[in-house]
Amino acid sequence: MTSIEHLIFDFDGTISNSYPIFMTIVHDFAKEKGLPIPVDDDTLFRALNITVKYAIELMEWDKQVSYQDFLDFFYEQQALRAKEFCAFPEAVELLEYAQKRGKHCYIYTHTGSVVSQMLQNMGIFHYFDFILDGSYGFPAKPCPDALNFFSKKLGLDPQSCMMIGDRPIDAQAGMNAGMHGCLWDSYGFFEDEHVDYKVKRLSEIKYYI
Repeated sequence: MTSIEHLIFDFDGTISNSYPIFMTIVHDFAKEKGLPIPVDDDTLFRALNITVKYAIELMEWDKQVSYQDFLDFFYEQQALRAKEFCAFPEAVELLEYAQKRGKHCYIYTHTGSVVSQMLQNMGIFHYFDFILDGSYGFPAKPCPDALNFFSKKLGLDPQSCMMIGDRPIDAQAGMNAGMHGCLWDSYGFFEDEHVDYKVKRLSEIKYYI
């Protein structure tokens, strides 16, 4: 079996503790548009852990505003709040460990090019060899197109790569591209998901690399 030499990380919810800020953005959008939020914060948080699109569909706002209306607001606020995003300490520890082991680390995220500035703000930009952000325009996870491009561009053997994320679609995208898929399920939201690796703590990934 090919050893895992390349770690590809999702950004929001994996490297960055983004969901509390996402929740604030959803509430701010609802307030600005005069829209109700028909679920409690626990339900909203769990929905955001699936996808942002799923969370907004749960709001049932489609008769008043389009999903694109929300996305425009979301991306604007994400850029304005870039300095508020912070890295999970466990993620930084794993990046340090991987670097010491001679592994290579990358980002694959739906977030736009602002992610590079966020990583610089966090002081961890230097850990990453390449960042594939949403500005590349690939279909969303779990579609493998972006990761297929990724491995071809960088000349990587997919079996030497592990895609790591906090949502099933992250691990599934990796598996669909012939890579190892690792789901960080810290809240136990996805106990029934079948992926190559599932961890409760990011530090557990050390045992696989």
